[in-house]
Amino acid sequence: MTELGVIIPTLNDAATLPATLDALARMAVEANLATEVLVVDGGSTDETAALAAAAGSSHPLLHLRVLVLRTKKRANGFGSLVRYGLAYSSARWCALASADNSDPIDLLPRMVRELQSGQSLVIMSRFAETEEPQNVARRFRVYQRIYRAGIRLLLGSSVSDSTNGFRAFDRKLVLALGLSSNRFSICPEMTFKVLLSGGEIGYVPGTPTRAPGDVAPKFRLPREVLGYAHVLVRAGLHRAGLSWF
Repeated sequence: MTELGVIIPTLNDAATLPATLDALARMAVEANLATEVLVVDGGSTDETAALAAAAGSSHPLLHLRVLVLRTKKRANGFGSLVRYGLAYSSARWCALASADNSDPIDLLPRMVRELQSGQSLVIMSRFAETEEPQNVARRFRVYQRIYRAGIRLLLGSSVSDSTNGFRAFDRKLVLALGLSSNRFSICPEMTFKVLLSGGEIGYVPGTPTRAPGDVAPKFRLPREVLGYAHVLVRAGLHRAGLSWF
């Protein structure tokens, strides 16, 4: 039985996806963790899908199975690809991982153990040990401080890193809660819905493996900030009994 389903949204990631899949294969073998990888492609024009399909036949099937899901609609957002993979997966636990090989994949077994111990959602927190992680650009550290303050104000809770995409969670619970975001705001949306439903959220300290100041090219803060604010306000209104979230 598949224990962990790892969802990887992709769009023209041929340069970095193989390294991500290799890291997942090593993790699955070393942790003896039956893992399926769902590469959800949003219409790549490079070799992303072909490389993912080739990886499916090059790793030990006992530990890692790679499936490629291709959407017919071009320019799908990160959130829509996550929701597609989540609906398709059959694993007990699911995780999100980036195709750019920036996530410390070796943390996944620990995250799964946290889920097995009763957590509903486990997030790799870049701010659990320090508010100034060196591998996070300064402007992102500033907006995160503001966002955490907004969470405390509107939700009455301290959440160290609500937006980081590298996370693992109870698949059935998240499906039952329902996700609607089509962009990167799907990550805080998931966090807030688990929190408001009474689910337990755990954190594993960690940092991205990319160089300091480097930013994933698909994430643009000015383009995403309104979506982040939108899901937080909706969650706050839900907590106040004024709206459904």
